[in-house]
Amino acid sequence: MAGQQINLDGYFTAAKAEADLLVATFRDKGAKRFGKAFGIGAFFVLAAYFGVYMPPQHKISRLQREIDAARAMSEFGATYQALRDQLAGSYGTLPLMKDRKQWLSNAMRDSLVADGLTPELFRPVIETEASGLIFQTSTVSLTLRFNELYLWLLRLESATPLMHVYNIDVAKKTDMLGWNTVSASVMTAIPKKRFN
Repeated sequence: MAGQQINLDGYFTAAKAEADLLVATFRDKGAKRFGKAFGIGAFFVLAAYFGVYMPPQHKISRLQREIDAARAMSEFGATYQALRDQLAGSYGTLPLMKDRKQWLSNAMRDSLVADGLTPELFRPVIETEASGLIFQTSTVSLTLRFNELYLWLLRLESATPLMHVYNIDVAKKTDMLGWNTVSASVMTAIPKKRFN
């Protein structure tokens, strides 16, 4: 089906005739005659602009500002929630402040007992503070086989709350074949204050 052509020449001619009539009438009658009509027309145009058009525009811009603020709060809220969950997860891996006195010593002793190991030297816990954390370090010396050392280190590093093997010295015993002298320093961190 072919498109139908519209002849616009007739419309242009009619619009030109109307414009010519308007200009001729305005010249013939004078500007004073139409002053009242123009004044009333301008009044209605301004009333329509300020009474009908502007209030929704103000409302739309106010709503857009509220939407932008809500979107920003949502984005920051999601970031805050992710950081808060990460912080809560970190707290879950650290000992509590109420367990500060004996936790590391008891955890070290329990790990040794679980693997059937007997320490030759068990030094007291040393504490240092930095950035709102209390770092505790305990050092133990013992004689054991390499496979026992591996299992014991695995137990320490996978413990919850967190213990970290900070330093380890291993030396083969020359007088006992297959045995090693081990000195291990184990560390943990205890937050002084937990933010919830």
